[in-house]
Amino acid sequence: MKLKLFYSLKRKVLAVCLAGMILMALCVGGISLWTISHLTYDYEIQNMNHIVDTKATIINDELLRSENVVDYAANSVSREIKDPAKLRDPEFQQRMAEFVDNDFQNAKTDLNIICSYYLYYPSANVSALWKASDDRDEHFYDVLERQRDENSRVIPRHVLSFAYLMDEGQASWTQPYYSTYLKRYIISYLSPVYKDGVMVAIIGVDLDFQAFIDRLYAKPSEGEEHGMIILSDATGTVEYSPKKPLGVPLVDKDIHLKDTPSKVTEAGQTDRTMLTYTWAGEPSIAGIKTLRNGMNFIDLRQIPQIYDRTRKAFMQMGFGLIAVCILASLLPLYMISRLSERLQLVIEAAKEVGEGNYDVKLHDTQPDDIGELSRNFQAMAEKVAAAQGNLTYMSQHDVLTGILNRMGLDKEVADWLMAHPASHGALVSLDLDGFKFINDLHGHMAGDEALRTLARDLVESFGHDQIIGRNGGDEFVVFMKDTEPEQAEKVIKAFSSKVKTFTYDGETHAFSVSIGYTLYKGDGTSLSRLFHQSDTALYAVKLRGRNHYRAYEPTMENLNRTSLGFNLETITKNLPIALLVSEAKPDGKILFVNKTMVEMLECRNIREFMEFTQEYAPNVVCTCDRERMTKMVWEQSAREPDRPHCMSYSIHTAKGLDKRVFAIWRMADNPNYGEVFYATLMEASFLRELTSDDGECKA
Repeated sequence: MKLKLFYSLKRKVLAVCLAGMILMALCVGGISLWTISHLTYDYEIQNMNHIVDTKATIINDELLRSENVVDYAANSVSREIKDPAKLRDPEFQQRMAEFVDNDFQNAKTDLNIICSYYLYYPSANVSALWKASDDRDEHFYDVLERQRDENSRVIPRHVLSFAYLMDEGQASWTQPYYSTYLKRYIISYLSPVYKDGVMVAIIGVDLDFQAFIDRLYAKPSEGEEHGMIILSDATGTVEYSPKKPLGVPLVDKDIHLKDTPSKVTEAGQTDRTMLTYTWAGEPSIAGIKTLRNGMNFIDLRQIPQIYDRTRKAFMQMGFGLIAVCILASLLPLYMISRLSERLQLVIEAAKEVGEGNYDVKLHDTQPDDIGELSRNFQAMAEKVAAAQGNLTYMSQHDVLTGILNRMGLDKEVADWLMAHPASHGALVSLDLDGFKFINDLHGHMAGDEALRTLARDLVESFGHDQIIGRNGGDEFVVFMKDTEPEQAEKVIKAFSSKVKTFTYDGETHAFSVSIGYTLYKGDGTSLSRLFHQSDTALYAVKLRGRNHYRAYEPTMENLNRTSLGFNLETITKNLPIALLVSEAKPDGKILFVNKTMVEMLECRNIREFMEFTQEYAPNVVCTCDRERMTKMVWEQSAREPDRPHCMSYSIHTAKGLDKRVFAIWRMADNPNYGEVFYATLMEASFLRELTSDDGECKA
């Protein structure tokens, strides 16, 4: 039997009064404990140390990664220089420069503050490698090559700092300085390479110190309302700031260090020691953390201000206690009026549900009949609303990509046009190029991943606030709201130029899209007409070779849509000669084959072809001819890279047969894959059938 002690109104009022007093006692005790625990001197010290530790960890991470790439490159050079006499060989110097350049190229994408890196030979007083960035676009140019082109000889600032490194004899960071060539403030990390006790090479990296400190000072840290965050030198007496990157003495800000330099060093290595300063004549304390480059990160606070904060907290606690007392006295009156309100809320919610509005909110947690009725009614309404919302969502969203489907697109765009008839916009239609080839070559699961990747790229490039959906198959639509023509073209052009890839089964594959778009100029053009225009522009792009974008023009209405009857897929499928496209590498991966090529190796389908060749072009050639063929290919490429070449060799089929083939090939650049080989193959026996003994073609 359920307890009915609090079912009567009088008992509820009594229970509320008792609960109010208990609540007040709990609030008073809780607030007191919370205030005391957060206003102690130890807490302030811990908070200061936490701030400097957090920021120092972030800074040290970038410094450590910069050191690692330099030290890694230095170790690579050290291993290669077995004989220091080789350093007089220009070819050996160039090979060392390529090693170092490759190490930095692999690492600089994760270190955006790198603005220059170099390889220097002290004995020859020459830089074998020096690459730098003009700005923060991550594009590095060859400084030495630019100097040769300009017939100039500029001594880089970092070469002048090598004398310090030679005195130190070990890897080290420099103090901040201004590079006139790089036109920015930098700090450098230099690592020497020794052989037989002699420094034979120096490898270094320059970090953009201005960007470094701008980022540190961009976001105020917790506690700065009554303190100061400082990036200082090793002595704790000089501040580096965005306006003064080379440092300014703290005494200029009326900040004086009271401790000795040895204590600064000790405090920077531990959280247990605090520094003492005077700031504007007031005693102050500072938490400090030493960085890997010898600088210090400091959180400085005036002691009187810390105690002022404590007094303010006690005042807040007093006001809180008063508010709790007032609340406790009002609870009985509130509860009596609340009883009738609770029942009225249930009645009103029932009316809303009866009219089809399921968005009702009944949060009654009382253990009585009204509370139980409210909770049951709320649960029923939520279940009905969830089912209704799920059906609505699924009817308007694409299951595979999670974006809008055609129904959702039509509704969203139509609603926006109705609400903003005079605003400007753009309707963009996109088509994934060669989608059937992706499915045929890699399988439908790979095709699905390509579609999901394209959907994510669209949201990332056009923005979450735009209307983005899948029109069906490999077709997507973007409606750009409140967009002028120039802005629309800029965004579309950037997306068209963006390198697009998807990853499936651990491998990354490139793909491209064709884009057609039309502008909405607030002239009341219907949605169906906008779709027609963008689709017409998309078709025009496909006729011009795909992987591009075009805006709708009225002249496009005269395009002959049957032209797409002959596309790459149709031609290559029916072409009677075998086609093979692969990377221009000794172990180049196969990028494309046609049906005739699959049949020539006696494979049933392209999947079996890829399994048989392990996706590498050299595996098409019989092992008896593979070495000879590979040698001839690279010799011909080196001799005449821009013209087609031919050769004859044997291939080994999936059924164990050897066939003699005649191949014509050439090397060319591809925007997605770089240099590739395009090859056509024909069986030698077929050529003999086509030609007579005197070399003339048969009728």
